[in-house]
Amino acid sequence: MTKHEWRERDEEGEITYFRAIHHAGRWQYYSTKKTDLEWNAHECLPLAAMETLREVLWNKHQRRRLPLKQFEQVDLLLERLRSEAEAAEGEVAPD
Repeated sequence: MTKHEWRERDEEGEITYFRAIHHAGRWQYYSTKKTDLEWNAHECLPLAAMETLREVLWNKHQRRRLPLKQFEQVDLLLERLRSEAEAAEGEVAPD
């Protein structure tokens, strides 16, 4: 089991904490804010948070603290999310 944590500031300046756990070939995603009491589970994190996760994993892989396979799993998921976001943008027709 590997656990990865990082934080980001949102538009209001509030810090959001993210956690990604890889266990038994599955990824689990969580987030919380300082004001929340518990971690909130997510099916998938927002695109910006997933890109940050990719960066965190790449840095760990370069230090030989993460197998390449886990990095590639997130990279494939990120490519799928990007293509879905592009497809959603294409579906919105201007009035």
